[in-house]
Amino acid sequence: MKKPGTPTLVALVLSTIAIQLVVAALLKELAMRKATHGWVGFVLVAAVALNALRFLVWGYTHRHYPLSRSYPLTALFFPCILLVSAWYGDPVGAMQIAGVGVIMLGLGLMNSERGADG
Repeated sequence: MKKPGTPTLVALVLSTIAIQLVVAALLKELAMRKATHGWVGFVLVAAVALNALRFLVWGYTHRHYPLSRSYPLTALFFPCILLVSAWYGDPVGAMQIAGVGVIMLGLGLMNSERGADG
């Protein structure tokens, strides 16, 4: 059986990140709105269902890729959540942007050809 390639790995990790972002946005919406029982119930069910899906995607990912390749890619969450934060009007400062830049630089170094070989 042929192992899936790097584009598949990136797609799997990005799908888990997208799920995390949706759950974060749902929780932010819940915090911003007047919480009715129906809305709280919807967010709770949606969050549990989405995290169950994320669990299944991670299970598949870890079966087909080494943890040392897959897990560091989750750092892509940080620039994405910074964008979601800005969308909601949360303050985003220069230090947060610089921090995300450093994370992305580290991620690039870890996934470079020389870094991937050890």
